[in-house]
Amino acid sequence: MPAPGALKVADLEPVGPGTPTGRYLRLFWHPVIRAQDIPVGRAKPIEILGEKFTIYRGQSGKVYISAFRCAHRGTQLSLGWVEGESIRCRYHGWRFEGNGQCVEQPNEDRPFCDKVKIAAHPTREYAGLIFAYLGEGEPPLFRTYPDLDRAGVLVADPVEVLPCTFWNRFDNDHGHRAWVHRATAVRKNRPDILVIRHESVEECPYGFIGYRSVKGKGDNADSSMGIVEGSKVAADRHIEMARCIHWFMPNVRLWFQRSRAKGFEDRELWETKCVWIVPINDTTHAAFDVTLTPLEGEEARAYKRSRMQQEEEDETRWDLAEKILAGEMTLEDLPDDMSAYTSFTIEDYVTQVGQGPVSTRGPELLSVSEARVILLRRLWLREINALVDGKPLTDWKLPKDPFIAAAKEQWKVDALPA
Repeated sequence: MPAPGALKVADLEPVGPGTPTGRYLRLFWHPVIRAQDIPVGRAKPIEILGEKFTIYRGQSGKVYISAFRCAHRGTQLSLGWVEGESIRCRYHGWRFEGNGQCVEQPNEDRPFCDKVKIAAHPTREYAGLIFAYLGEGEPPLFRTYPDLDRAGVLVADPVEVLPCTFWNRFDNDHGHRAWVHRATAVRKNRPDILVIRHESVEECPYGFIGYRSVKGKGDNADSSMGIVEGSKVAADRHIEMARCIHWFMPNVRLWFQRSRAKGFEDRELWETKCVWIVPINDTTHAAFDVTLTPLEGEEARAYKRSRMQQEEEDETRWDLAEKILAGEMTLEDLPDDMSAYTSFTIEDYVTQVGQGPVSTRGPELLSVSEARVILLRRLWLREINALVDGKPLTDWKLPKDPFIAAAKEQWKVDALPA
């Protein structure tokens, strides 16, 4: 047991049951799979927070999460069959309901089903993702995000799985943008990406909010968008939409950006982006990325087609990323016709994976420009040290209204997308 208040960031990388981070994360709901990746009648094995589980979708469409193995002889349950709302083990046919209760033992002359129950966990489907509560006791209130509940095209991207700890993604501050994404900026003629920005942050009821500004111009001057529609209203919209990010404790980031979808990159089309960063185990994490784009009708259908093509392109991105890490090619060698979205992802991958675990890096030279990194580490250390010490935790409060609506009122900008 660590001494009171003694945990450091490197101590927060392990996420299995009983670890400080594992205990803390199991107090919250987390996405575990993309909804479209678990069709009716299918079962799959998944790993999350250092544990393996079975996930399946019953004939009603409801998704269930249960123990990884059958209680009988330890066979992997996902090898079996989904029958109605239950799953049957392929080894000896034992059948378990969605709540984990065994209800059939075909080979037994004197069944003892009532005495056999495997673990099962609550699930919810939201924003194109399947969420699960993997902690003990009654789950907390399920969180929804008003900016994702607006009208528009909602797309859940293929889940990004990176072979590095979730802290590598947490520590990805905004100062990296002009350097990590330089190759994309040059290839796509996006000089706005190369603008060096600073970020100030402040704690708030849901976590923290970050404010970006162009270096040397203060918080209220950000030319990051590069393209201005010729009116002050449009310029203000660019400034305010681009300059804020919101972090919901413990592991959710929300922000606004111009679309990077192929065919829509040159438009002033603002998207809501939300990413859940969830550890798979101590050395790997998943990023569940959801986008809400304010389009309807034929434009919405065209946008969906573009994103489907992008998903096909995404299938090769990790192979390219590994070649870059191995020195077989460079980021400047990526194809000219590759979407900005995909190349951004590859650039982030090679940077974060290349860092290695926090525990192996040695001393870090954090500076004022890493204000977001410093604050996030401080919040996590405060909460988990409190958990270990048996002290009260912060009751994080999510906003009830979309940030876009608040922006209209605060900045008196009518041109923000509804």
